[in-house]
Amino acid sequence: MIVMGFVLMVCAAISLFTPFIPVLVPIGLTGLALLGGGLRSFFRPRYLYSPETGGLTVFMAFGPSSKGTPGPKGERVYYDGRRIYRESPDGERHRVSMVGTDRRDIARLVQALPPEQGPAITDR
Repeated sequence: MIVMGFVLMVCAAISLFTPFIPVLVPIGLTGLALLGGGLRSFFRPRYLYSPETGGLTVFMAFGPSSKGTPGPKGERVYYDGRRIYRESPDGERHRVSMVGTDRRDIARLVQALPPEQGPAITDR
């Protein structure tokens, strides 16, 4: 994210000298947001798992606040050996995105998560 933010900031600076390409503001703002999100990842984890509640809070990469978005009550978060999943109380399963996350944060999260328990067997 830092590299892409820097590249977009350089592109915005170059567009200052080319009057034919009026994309300075969107490119500059996008670059600034990516640069800020990348720098923020050095100081704050992206995911916070609570073993007491079993919920996973995802902190936003962009924006001035550190407020996270907690999952629904009763969700189950687990690691299946390759990926991290969130399973809602109604059984719907979603993969947790790890894009833009520090590998050390992912390793700490995987260590805290319970292993996959497998799907429940039901009669149909």
